[in-house]
Amino acid sequence: MGAFFMGKNRKFSVEFRLTIVNAYLNGDSIKGLSRRFEITRSCIQKWVGHYKQGGGSSLLPQYGRDYSTEFKQQVVYAYQKQGLSLNECCFKFRIPSVSTLHVWVRQYEQFGIDGFSRARGRPKSMKNKFKIIKTYGPLTRLEELENENLRLRAENDLLKKLDALIREKEVAQKKKR
Repeated sequence: MGAFFMGKNRKFSVEFRLTIVNAYLNGDSIKGLSRRFEITRSCIQKWVGHYKQGGGSSLLPQYGRDYSTEFKQQVVYAYQKQGLSLNECCFKFRIPSVSTLHVWVRQYEQFGIDGFSRARGRPKSMKNKFKIIKTYGPLTRLEELENENLRLRAENDLLKKLDALIREKEVAQKKKR
């Protein structure tokens, strides 16, 4: 079994995925393949669907793809208005995971189109964002204005973060109801 997958997260090699897909296309059942190779049926169904839609290249790992807001909106529209299932949307638009699409749908339902442009990942450190304010000697008019500008930016960022926290709390309370 160890030769079929790569790494500790059971990421299967492209060759192994292709072997499973070909076995299915040659008459083996998904249930039988699932038992024999100890893979979930949904995983095999996903591989087969992607293979049928895009061929062998669709089984290649797709790390770090960046999707535009317009693309996300198009996919969510296909899911909501055209009646496609999450799996069908993933196959049609070559999205590797149903969970990715599920997140997009949830973002769209909660925040509308603006939900797609929300920043992901760890926020950048604030210490790198602002210059150190000069505290020695008399300040020129330009330095005074720069310092005031920095203070106002910091205050604005703080208010934005507070507003975001309040919105998150309101959304969480709505979900509880």
